[in-house]
Amino acid sequence: MIAMAALACGACRRAEAAPSSIVAPAGWKAAPELAKAASDAAKPNGNDAVKVVAADAWSEPARGCYGVSLRLEGAAVPIDAAADQLVASVQKAGVTVSDVVKPAAGKDDARGVLALRFANAKYHGLLRAELAKTGEVFAVSCLWNQREPKACEAACTKLVEAVR
Repeated sequence: MIAMAALACGACRRAEAAPSSIVAPAGWKAAPELAKAASDAAKPNGNDAVKVVAADAWSEPARGCYGVSLRLEGAAVPIDAAADQLVASVQKAGVTVSDVVKPAAGKDDARGVLALRFANAKYHGLLRAELAKTGEVFAVSCLWNQREPKACEAACTKLVEAVR
């Protein structure tokens, strides 16, 4: 869940407009240990500027599928800058980032959506985050290993669609 750790970018705060709950794909189970790991990773070095409002995680280990959602609060930054910070943080985590779609630079929208794919030698994944200029973030990340990549990618695609 390296990509979820990257959410510690400092561009965080998006709780009130996030869905109240995410429905995990059929057959996936709650993974509280993964949610805690993602929550802890979102605050590297005890960063008190980032507050984790909510963290949830699910998995289907037999297939090699894992998903996390985070709601974070932190310092307000422009949405395009927050998107750039998040992409850079994911890249620093040692994964290759592709298919990046960022909110338009310079627009004064109240919120925007960042979407990307990430991969390394062991897994592939998707990240979708709603960023608000107030600094709130609602993000869902999902990844899969090589056990059942097609099934996991399909389930992950549906899971990250919770971020609009």
